[in-house]
Amino acid sequence: MHITIETLPALRLAGLPFAGPLTALTVEMPGIWKTFLSRENELGNNDGVRYGVNLQEQGGIFIECIAGRVLDLNEIPDKMIGLHLPERRYAVFTHRGPMTAVQATYVTAFAAMEQLGLRQDTSGWRLERYDRRFTPSVDNPARPENAYDILIPLRN
Repeated sequence: MHITIETLPALRLAGLPFAGPLTALTVEMPGIWKTFLSRENELGNNDGVRYGVNLQEQGGIFIECIAGRVLDLNEIPDKMIGLHLPERRYAVFTHRGPMTAVQATYVTAFAAMEQLGLRQDTSGWRLERYDRRFTPSVDNPARPENAYDILIPLRN
């Protein structure tokens, strides 16, 4: 698996949050994507890149957010949350294939990091970066040529 190290500048994001077990996340995600895509124009800064932000995992409960960049965190659309991500270094992996294979990509990514001596900074949020290569799960989650980047925060 190919790994790159990337330092992202600080990001201001706004998006729709979701909390629940992984099983509910899998079922609910297409609806969250559908709602986000219908409201994305409210963010005012549509550069075509979207983010999935893993805010917390504890006791089998995940708090996630589908988000886009915004210029001002003081102007967040109704029922969305604002997030400020400081500049940070990430290990970047690309998931290729259907969404059903994402967990295998994560397992491989963490194993590759361990082999290289890279350590996750658990105080940072894990990101998924969706660009033109990605088809949201509302459209076709089984699309074999789907691709997006997984960014795992690194310890310095």
